[in-house]
Amino acid sequence: MPERVAAITPERIASVRRRTVVANAVLLGLVVILTGVAAYAATRLYTTAEDRYIKEAFPIRAAVRDTLVQMLNEETGVRGYVITGQQSSLTPYELGQQTVAADLDLLDRLAARRPEIRPDVHAARRLVTRLNAFYLRQVNLVGLGPAGRRQARLNIFAGQTLFDQFRRVIGRLQASSRAIVDDARETERRTYWTTLAVALGAGAIAIALTIWLLLTVPSRIWSLYDVERELRESAERGDRASRSLQHVDDAVILVDADDAIRYWNPAAARYLAVAEDEAVGRTVTDLVPELAAGGTGTAIARDGVERFFVVRETRFPEGRVLVLQDVTGERELERTRSEFVATASHELRTPLAAVYGAVRTLRRPDLRHDPELEAQLLGIIESESDRLKDIIERILMSAEIDRGALTLHAEHCDVRELAASAIEAARLHAPDGVELRLDASDGVTVTADAGKLRQVVVNLLDNAIKYSPDGGVITLTVGARPQAVTIAVADEGLGIPAEARERIFEKFVRLDPGMRRGVGGSGLGLYISRELVERMGGTLRVSSNGGRGSTFTVELPAD
Repeated sequence: MPERVAAITPERIASVRRRTVVANAVLLGLVVILTGVAAYAATRLYTTAEDRYIKEAFPIRAAVRDTLVQMLNEETGVRGYVITGQQSSLTPYELGQQTVAADLDLLDRLAARRPEIRPDVHAARRLVTRLNAFYLRQVNLVGLGPAGRRQARLNIFAGQTLFDQFRRVIGRLQASSRAIVDDARETERRTYWTTLAVALGAGAIAIALTIWLLLTVPSRIWSLYDVERELRESAERGDRASRSLQHVDDAVILVDADDAIRYWNPAAARYLAVAEDEAVGRTVTDLVPELAAGGTGTAIARDGVERFFVVRETRFPEGRVLVLQDVTGERELERTRSEFVATASHELRTPLAAVYGAVRTLRRPDLRHDPELEAQLLGIIESESDRLKDIIERILMSAEIDRGALTLHAEHCDVRELAASAIEAARLHAPDGVELRLDASDGVTVTADAGKLRQVVVNLLDNAIKYSPDGGVITLTVGARPQAVTIAVADEGLGIPAEARERIFEKFVRLDPGMRRGVGGSGLGLYISRELVERMGGTLRVSSNGGRGSTFTVELPAD
């Protein structure tokens, strides 16, 4: 129990007792009020029920009576017309038709609330329809002259039979309305007395409990008051701390002395892929075995994703707190920086060394004038300068892509012409063992940035040449489907392992980073190519058997 922080004095005890008496008195008043409210609620329930049933039963009765009266008026009007032949006799008949239709519509709506009357309502509507048809025939017969009037008088008995059927249906509806009224009144009485009895019983029990509390409250209630206050303050502090930790981006884990998890914030659930209710109660060693090794840096893999954390631990007598700070982004940034520096240094050093060596050779004082040698050295300087320019342009374009500053210019371009140009450019530097082939149909066009699309094709061809150190055939194929145009570059080179087929499109990734097969490159070509193709609305994918050969396919929307 927490230590009491306030001194115990007679005045304080008297104050707590006064508060207790006041609280009990207030409780008693509240119970009395509750009993009154319950009684009032029961009365209101009675009134509400009365209104509800009246809204159902009495409209049924009124509509049924009115329907019967109006049908009698129709019968009277038609019969008078048959006897007298005077048109004015049909006025009750014509007015009755409109009123009966409205009454039947009202009964249909009431039947939705009282399904037991629906069959009789439907039967009444059918009989009314038949009677109206009969009355119309009578009226038409009278209009035919004396012979028709005689026939109409003979038909009176058939109409009487239909009307008797109608009376029986109306009688059943009247009986149903009376039954609804009787049932409603009985239900109201039952509901009223039951509710009142429950309310009075609950009120009596509450009053008895209150009196018992007044008589049996222990004299030492002040100590419970102090403990409750201290516990409340402690709980409030803990709740504030817990709410704060809900919004912390670091994973926070509270572990007791037995290594069981007692708190697991949302960041921990997100990073470690375990919900709080599944984590609490389990041991850290069982749930996160990577933390058992200790150390400040820990790699944790969940759902195929590896994250790196800096782990900080604070111990206290009841257990310890573990804080896991996610440094995956910083680590990835550092890795990217290291790869960039290593790749850029390596790729820039080779052409620089060639240029530097050629220049040093040209400046040697003992070198005799040799036009052929000088032309060869100048060619080396020019080609290696072009290589440097290409590397720098790729690095700059990669930066533009990352910043979202790359601009594309859409235009209609002939894909076969573009592919042929790229093939010719690739033949200029392809080694003797590599054969370049073009398989393209005429008339294939797309809307794209022609310069950027040609750069993509040149990149794919250069890539195929680099990764075919033993030579082979490289085929550039252009095809067209109803919805897409495809450009495929297939080689017979080193192939691509399955696990590397997505990574090769990342920046600075190369299949042969150590250049064991003599394959160099900046690791930016495929990254730039995929980004350019996707910005032109297409896709770039790769397929390979992993051991020999691979195919890169560009797919763009057809014009």
